[in-house]
Amino acid sequence: MRRALAVLVAALALAGCTDDGPKRSALPAVSPGGQVSHQPLPSPTRPPVVNSDGCQGLISAAQVKQATGLPVEVSQGDGAAAVAQYGQAVQSIGLNAHARTCPFGSAAGDQVTVVALTFADAGQAQKLWSTIASLEAVGGVGEAALSDKSKTMLARRGKAIVAVYMVNAAAPDADHLGQLRSLANTALSKA
Repeated sequence: MRRALAVLVAALALAGCTDDGPKRSALPAVSPGGQVSHQPLPSPTRPPVVNSDGCQGLISAAQVKQATGLPVEVSQGDGAAAVAQYGQAVQSIGLNAHARTCPFGSAAGDQVTVVALTFADAGQAQKLWSTIASLEAVGGVGEAALSDKSKTMLARRGKAIVAVYMVNAAAPDADHLGQLRSLANTALSKA
């Protein structure tokens, strides 16, 4: 008997979810006090948007505009959370670094992200640097730099490593080595 009642309740609940035209209406909601309401239940609230500064003065939008010629602005988001993820990543390989991340973007789709890792000493920076092998060595930036000359540059000076990622929406695969160098040098001066 109880099982049949449970099946009946489930069938009625499912029937209230179907929509076969204007003949049907949603089942009324019952409040905890037992009162019936024909108003829809409120949607769950979303958590508040978090905007935090993960850049911490490393590089400004004006400096990015000057280096790249792109009309970028600071991107919104939880920069502090991104910084924490970089810190956890280097800790997972036995290193300790202060991380800063600076995202920028434009309405045209241009993107620039600058990340700086400042280690306790140059030996830790060298240990991480030695794990990077997929990019080509380039000069003119810090003590050592690697780049694909289009979108990515990694540069090292002393106990700091800076990563720059840039997408120029108008020419994403063009040679942007000069812009990448300028961004990396600016960030290295403050890392």
